[in-house]
Amino acid sequence: MKQIVITLLLAVIIPLMAFSQKKSKQVLLTIDGQPFTMEEFMYVYNKNNSNPSAIDKKSLNEYLDLYENFRLKVKEAEDRGMDTTKAFKRELAGYRNQLARPYLTDKSVDSNILREAYTRLQQDVRASHIMIAVDEDVSKNDSVAKAAYDKLLGIRKQILNGADFATMAKKYSDDPSARDQPASKYRGAHKGNGGDLGYFTTFYMVYPFETAAYNTPVGQVSMPIRTKYGYHIIKVTDKIPELGKIEVEHINIKPKNKSPQAIAAAKAKIIEIQNKINSGALTFEEAAKEFSDDRGSAEKGGLLPAFEVSRMVPEFIKAISKLKEGQVSTPVLTDYGWHLIKLKKLIKIPSYENYLPTLKAKVARDSRSNRSKESAIIKFKKEFKFKEYPKALFSFYAVVDSSIYTNSWKAEKAAKLKKTMFKLDGKKYTQKDFANYLQNNQVMKHKGTIRYFVDKMYKQWVDKVVLDYKDSKLESQNVDFKMLVQEYHDGILLFAISDSEVWGKAIKDTLGLKKFYNANKQNYQWKERIEASIYKCASDSIAQRVHAFLLKGYSLDTIMTLANRNSALNLHFERGKYEVGTNSILEKVKKKQGISKVMKIGKNYVIVDIHKIIPPKAKSLDEARGLITADYQNYLEKKWLEKLHKEHKVTVNRELLNQK
Repeated sequence: MKQIVITLLLAVIIPLMAFSQKKSKQVLLTIDGQPFTMEEFMYVYNKNNSNPSAIDKKSLNEYLDLYENFRLKVKEAEDRGMDTTKAFKRELAGYRNQLARPYLTDKSVDSNILREAYTRLQQDVRASHIMIAVDEDVSKNDSVAKAAYDKLLGIRKQILNGADFATMAKKYSDDPSARDQPASKYRGAHKGNGGDLGYFTTFYMVYPFETAAYNTPVGQVSMPIRTKYGYHIIKVTDKIPELGKIEVEHINIKPKNKSPQAIAAAKAKIIEIQNKINSGALTFEEAAKEFSDDRGSAEKGGLLPAFEVSRMVPEFIKAISKLKEGQVSTPVLTDYGWHLIKLKKLIKIPSYENYLPTLKAKVARDSRSNRSKESAIIKFKKEFKFKEYPKALFSFYAVVDSSIYTNSWKAEKAAKLKKTMFKLDGKKYTQKDFANYLQNNQVMKHKGTIRYFVDKMYKQWVDKVVLDYKDSKLESQNVDFKMLVQEYHDGILLFAISDSEVWGKAIKDTLGLKKFYNANKQNYQWKERIEASIYKCASDSIAQRVHAFLLKGYSLDTIMTLANRNSALNLHFERGKYEVGTNSILEKVKKKQGISKVMKIGKNYVIVDIHKIIPPKAKSLDEARGLITADYQNYLEKKWLEKLHKEHKVTVNRELLNQK
């Protein structure tokens, strides 16, 4: 209910009408001396007027009456201190935070991120990498990080000079999947992939890795890039048009062992199967059921569950990328043996507009969503003339010690540090300010280097100060934002006081409701009603049987059992009290007690048994509680508004409105 009230106040924004600045600032309404301008009134009017071109003096005057009542209710809530409670402040702050978010990000970057992601989704990439692991909480300026970077530069140089990428990956990469793994207690031996990650698309790799892969041409090796896992060099080996969701059937022939002879024998077998399919001796599905060693799919004619490129070995994907729907591949060798693959269907990504809601959700869960915030911070720094003094940070590398690892570092250790670290809109932020921030936010998830932690916390502090300062300026810089926040302020108060005086009161005040009902009982009357049973039969013969059963006085249960013995659809039954004119079937029979003849109405054969004709009478409170409660709420609101108009001094400048 509360959200509905607030939503009604927050209709689609329609631009303010072109009033002169002088006229828009003129006072239209005062309540107890508090002024409300023409500008404020027209802003609310335009937002709630579905046809702004059809403005006339009559509609403006009518809306002014509603606006006056609305402002009276909010003023009363403020007079009672409802806007000073912790609950109110917390709720308004929550709404304001939601409204502020779009103003604290770079919308152009948001759009670019979405477009970039969608564009990348049009391609699937196959890439290999070599990784030198570096903890996420090691600064890029740390010797460990520099050593990893330099090591990869050396490896890259060797590859560019002719060294085999896979061989180098097996030798140097910290990704264990690159090398052969011996059998263990929990898993069998595993052949290394030489750094080959297979095919993937957008959102399957961390964003920096994805970006490097999509930006590196096929056949080339990227410069070292940093992710949360360490440093990587990436070789892109293939790019193919997006396959999307893939549906295929396959036939799999597994070699008896890994020897060349066994592999050759398996190949000969699958070629023989291929020849049978090509000659028409067997369909692909028949061949899969009879010969495939993948018994899980064989029983389904070789059909595999739908998958995406990252879920299947690259040789499989490469072969599929060359097929059209319905085509069968030549034999394909993977680590699982030989395959024939029949492409059933490719379910492509929808159009940008149709995929946008899904795309937004995926971006929101991904680290790339930070880019719009980071871009906004850069703009805000420029807007507020941010000036930084980097050397002031260096002192903290000495005063922050290992106590930071146990969250026990104290700002007093930096007591001698008093220099300015940066300025924002002319205000100085000092080393003392940063020391206090460090003390209050020293949560370390990992034991990174002191320098990494200090650098990270400094950036976090600067970003927070910049965003908080911009946030504090939103009302003064954006009329729309200021008005929206004010509307939420008023909407929350309107709900609270209306619930207290009208909605909640009408439900809780049972004595008042009963008194209102007794005083207005004449408004809640039943018309003449017919209490009847209506039998709907599937055929005339069934209806004739039911009619005979009714005349003999059989019970309803007996009639239903006998009539529906062969089919539960033979007889349907309903019973109730129907006001005259509300049931089309009852309109076709005489209004008297007794059992009617069989009537054909539409596709059914109908019998009506009228039990009683009930004369008009007043509805009981329980019978009309919903309607009576709604009327009682209207009554309470009317009385409340009369009281508000008596208790508050209201002045309306209708002449100003009539000048429109």
